[in-house]
Amino acid sequence: MNILVLNASPKGKNSTTVHTALYLQALHPEHTFTVLPVGQRIKSYEKDFAPLRHELEKADLLLFSYPVYTFIAPYQLHRLIELIKADGVDLSGKFASQITTSKHFYDVTAHRYVEENCCDLGMKVVRGLSADMDDLLTEQGQREARNFFDQLMFSCDHGLFVTPPAKAPQREKTIYQPVLPKTAKTKDKDVVIVTNYAPEDENLQNMIGDFRAALPFESRVVNLRQFPFAGGCLGCFGCAITGKCVYKDRFDEFLRTTIQSADAFVYAFTISDHYTHSSFKCYDDRQFCNGHRTVTHGTPIAYPSAVTISTRVTCG
Repeated sequence: MNILVLNASPKGKNSTTVHTALYLQALHPEHTFTVLPVGQRIKSYEKDFAPLRHELEKADLLLFSYPVYTFIAPYQLHRLIELIKADGVDLSGKFASQITTSKHFYDVTAHRYVEENCCDLGMKVVRGLSADMDDLLTEQGQREARNFFDQLMFSCDHGLFVTPPAKAPQREKTIYQPVLPKTAKTKDKDVVIVTNYAPEDENLQNMIGDFRAALPFESRVVNLRQFPFAGGCLGCFGCAITGKCVYKDRFDEFLRTTIQSADAFVYAFTISDHYTHSSFKCYDDRQFCNGHRTVTHGTPIAYPSAVTISTRVTCG
């Protein structure tokens, strides 16, 4: 079987996760493994998708390999899925599974995200392996990896895969129209609306317009698509002590002076590909430049969604 390992970790060959796939490769020379560092090459695939398309078309099985970042898959994998869907490469009928490493915190969310996107592409999904970060160093972890691969091959040989979820019924697209009158504003509080709308995303833009009209405070809009991200979080932990990101795009400064300086945050986004556009995931991952410092503790946060057209408020 031709197995394409899509290593979405930004650490490439130094990824803890991909070594589980390499371990399985060493044990199974009867299969052809091709390991691509897609996490490190994501910018190049944005410019030229053809080399990746060629590998995707040859593969019988796609094996996604990645660490869990910020409750779900890392930005690099989100962007990869967007590129695959935008290219239109036919993956229907191919098998797909995944290997992740984490501390088992929201790993189920990450797995479900990848599974549902694979189902969108018409792939045959086999449940993946969620390993702890140091499992490969233990006999039990190695045994679980071997058992996972044996079950994966059995599933592929016998056509056993996850039943795809029922597709939502098609309905005519409607554009939300602003209906709320503008209220008087005060400057007592600084409210920042962090969004990632595309120019053609009228629904979200109009919802933001109504939200700002009803808001009793002056507000600012920050569109993440306009920020020149140099790349996604590298998981290098260089920021752990200094709080300074290794990238030179000045995102850490932008985050602290433009967003985290506000008295309240509003995150506004459109649901797509079982999450939202990858620009928001890049922002979310790159917020780790704060490390585990509770810099926004107690700040009110609101989430208006362009799908449900509703708002729920939590404490951040």
